[in-house]
Amino acid sequence: DTPFFLADRVMEWPRPEGGPRRGAVSAFGMGGVNAHVILEEAPTAPVRDVPAPESFAVRVTGADETAVRTLAAAYAARFETARDAAETADLCHTANTGRSALEFQTAVHGRSAADLAAALRSVADGSLPVARVDIDLTADAAAALSGTTAAPGRPAGAAELARAGYAHVDWAGLSPAGARVTDLPTYPFAGTPFWRGPEEADRPDHAGTPARDGRPGTPAVRVRWHARALTPAASAGPATVSLAAADPALGQALTGLLRDRGVTVVAPGAPADAALVVGARDTRHADPAEIGAFWAELGDLMRTLPQRAGVLWASFGGVDLHSAARTGHAAQDTPAAHGGGAGPDPVRAATAMAVRAAGAEGRRPTAVVHLDPADPAAAQAAHLAAELAALASGAPEGPSGADPADAGTTVAAYRQGVRYVPETAPARPGRPYSLPDEGYCLVTGGLGAVGLRLTERLVARGARRVAVVGRSALDATRAQALRELADGGAEVEYLPCDVSDPAALAAVADRLGRRWGRLVGVVHASGGVNPFGAMHRRPWSDAEKVLAPKVAGSLHVVRLAKERRADFAVLVSSIAGTQALAGRGLVDYSLANAFQLALAEREDDEVTAVTAHAWPNWTGIGMKADDTFSAAYSVGAEEALDAFIDHLRSGGAVVFPGTAPATAGERPAATAAPVIPAAVPAAPAAAPATAPATALAAASAGAGTEAAGARRDTTAMRARVRDAFLHVLGEDPGDRPLQGLGLDSLMIAELTTALERGGGLTVDPSLLMRARTADDIAAELAALAVPADPAVPAGPPAPAAPPAPAPAAHTSAPDHDGAAGSALSALLRPLLDRDGGRGVVRA
Repeated sequence: DTPFFLADRVMEWPRPEGGPRRGAVSAFGMGGVNAHVILEEAPTAPVRDVPAPESFAVRVTGADETAVRTLAAAYAARFETARDAAETADLCHTANTGRSALEFQTAVHGRSAADLAAALRSVADGSLPVARVDIDLTADAAAALSGTTAAPGRPAGAAELARAGYAHVDWAGLSPAGARVTDLPTYPFAGTPFWRGPEEADRPDHAGTPARDGRPGTPAVRVRWHARALTPAASAGPATVSLAAADPALGQALTGLLRDRGVTVVAPGAPADAALVVGARDTRHADPAEIGAFWAELGDLMRTLPQRAGVLWASFGGVDLHSAARTGHAAQDTPAAHGGGAGPDPVRAATAMAVRAAGAEGRRPTAVVHLDPADPAAAQAAHLAAELAALASGAPEGPSGADPADAGTTVAAYRQGVRYVPETAPARPGRPYSLPDEGYCLVTGGLGAVGLRLTERLVARGARRVAVVGRSALDATRAQALRELADGGAEVEYLPCDVSDPAALAAVADRLGRRWGRLVGVVHASGGVNPFGAMHRRPWSDAEKVLAPKVAGSLHVVRLAKERRADFAVLVSSIAGTQALAGRGLVDYSLANAFQLALAEREDDEVTAVTAHAWPNWTGIGMKADDTFSAAYSVGAEEALDAFIDHLRSGGAVVFPGTAPATAGERPAATAAPVIPAAVPAAPAAAPATAPATALAAASAGAGTEAAGARRDTTAMRARVRDAFLHVLGEDPGDRPLQGLGLDSLMIAELTTALERGGGLTVDPSLLMRARTADDIAAELAALAVPADPAVPAGPPAPAAPPAPAPAAHTSAPDHDGAAGSALSALLRPLLDRDGGRGVVRA
């Protein structure tokens, strides 16, 4: 009988007689906090007379540089619609006073809305700088940095100071009298979900396929791109650089910038300390026919460049930073967004991988940079000069937790002035899929060792009709293997066909379609490998034989699968297409497999799941990579076949890093899986109250050694803390304030468990609540992990944290945060231990 009702559908909302519209918003919190807010329609705005100032200033602020530039683009679109100076003043007033001041900022000024919109576009495209706010920066110092006279009370001066990082501009004082808050685009929150579903266990092997018959699942990962700033190098870079740039404007900008930094720029082929090669600025996907010319160019470079000279190879379109988020539609619980992007260019992605493999082969410092074609030439030149300087320093900054198999090569991509690097993230298996009774499956290269096993597994999982095609002759041994598959109740037929011939492949599909009906799926296992050898000594005619089935063949089978609306197309690929060391001596094979991985990222869609499986060596069967690499990275055949079925329709590129052989007392762990290393040894349960004289003497004599050890402990703990954040949140927080990460109580409990997993620590959750940055956490944990100085008499022990029902036992450490932290720890842990000790978060 109240006037309240739930608005559960779109309806008319009439204004009551004699009053405004009113409504209510109720919020009921899980923790017991309830809120009820009454909203009333705003009164009619009075007519105003806003004086038009001579110029305007607009501040843009965000949590990171990417957000600032994205918001600037949104602001620009809104300013372009301003009708008059009064509305422009309102927009400036709203941006300057109605938005929270965050860690990064910039500002622009102009005489009109059109001027402001153009300047904001310059921020969005990277032409104008974005600064980190420095609350200690004075106006004079900011003016010196910006090269202007300090005038924070005028729009132009305020904008210049803000771009230098000055935090104390009186923005409200810049608003004209009568300006009011109006509609302006809201903050572009990052679409990164810091949450894991209940099916993802909080354990090192949670990215693996389901365990079967007591065997652990095979870990699988995807490549994700994360913003990572490049640490400035101490020097300008190599003394001499040979420069080859297909784009004249970029070549001219690079030449001028490098020479300004004291670097001698020489022609391609001339002796130099490093080579810088930049491809054509072309947004169209490259033709695979161009790979032959690339092979010759890279071979000449590796042949003529002095030994140990570095290589920086830059191109356009080799990666799509968002394609990884679009793929995996069968494995995600949220709707996939498969449109809205062309995907990576497989040719440019493949050639970039070949450069990395060739660099690893020659043990050269190597970097591959994927440029943004929308960036101006000056910005691209600055990015490349910074990467070149970092490469020459001997410590190019790559992704945290980088795989040793990358052999020190650096990969980076720039978009709107922001630098991104690839990192691995767990790849969950796709949703369960049953092969239908009708139709048929097509397996190319099905007479090979791997192809036969894959065909066998398809039949075991319900495939009733399987066609095997290939160029090999059907000898007695292989014919017998196919007959044995047919004995299981399936129809299996072999048809000779070269998959690099699209007409022949289509003819085979037409024949099979008339006989068996719909094409259900394709497994493309065709491939070959050349003997090991240096890339620059391998003629193109030999490399082309390796590329034909994996480049042209992959294009043809994927096109066939999509034209016939098959459920899946699987490209059997190799980790040689993702890891530089695996491609050493097999650069052509590395190139071919990288093409398949990028092709799957580009072609995957909701109808036909196109997935490329990047495999390590299958123990006992199949083609092998470098023996030293295979010895360190391999997977059992049965585990691989299980993972093949689990990721049959995952979509995109799925990488199986493989495991290293276990030594005594160790269990194998996935090299590239996001595991938490035990970086700090277990601390003793308690420090002795007194110490022997010999120990005191040793402590006195080794004070310098202990200080160095403490620094090592802090460094190791910092890596451990960052790995924990990577494990739980999916990214390294860097030096960002933790309050901006949106941590809640369950995430804090997850982080606590991840930090403790290595052993030797009991972490109180309140430490994560009060710490400002991840480094603050590391510093305090390092202090807790180091035994007490024996020279200092021990006081009464602090109360120890109560034992937690964690999956593994932990050594107790003193709890310096009192009973409140211990109580919170005891309260939160059961939320993580409810699912059989696996640490699964339930909400």
